[in-house]
Formats: sequence, C-alpha cells, structure tokens
Amino acid sequence: MNSNVVPLPATATFDDFWSLYPKRVGKVLAKAKWDAITGPGLDTRIFDKDSGTYFHIRLQATADEIIAGLKAYRSTLYDSNYRLKTEEQFLPHCATWLNQGRWEDG
Repeated sequence: MNSNVVPLPATATFDDFWSLYPKRVGKVLAKAKWDAITGPGLDTRIFDKDSGTYFHIRLQATADEIIAGLKAYRSTLYDSNYRLKTEEQFLPHCATWLNQGRWEDG
C-alpha cells in the first residue's frame, strides 16, 4: 500500500494529521499549534541560524492545506519498500513541524 494514499474525511482533523505524522511526540503541544493555525492563526517566531536572530511570523492554514503538505513531506521520507530513509531521531517533532510552517515546503 502506498503510504501517501490515505482516505480522509472531507475536512481533515487533528487526529487525521496525528495518525499520518511519522514521529508522534508531544501530542498536547502539537494539538494546540494545530488549533491555533487552523483557527485564528498562530503568532510565533523562527530562529534563523545564519543571522542568529528570530523572525516573527504568523501562520494560518486550513486543515486540508496542512494535510496536503504532510503528504508531500511523507513522500520524501520513505523508500520504495515503505521504510524510513532517515533515522527517526532526525525527524522534527510534530509541534516543531507545525510551528515552522513546514506544510509550505512541499
């Protein structure tokens, strides 16, 4: 079975997202980030290693946009035998992935 083909309801929920995320750590914080991003928006900051400074950003997306980005992310993680191509310790925690707006990377 292709790991990227997952039937979802018309509007995805946090539980759908959680079940797809490859490293399930910190569920409470991830849920809080999800609720903010898919609701009124999340004001946060991201550290830029090159300049050594933080940038303030506002994140807002629909549940479906985040799930689509997660599916694109997952497609880069697994080989043709559905094994992780990288060690799990190097995968970002769920809350970190959300806080960095990573669904936009796909």
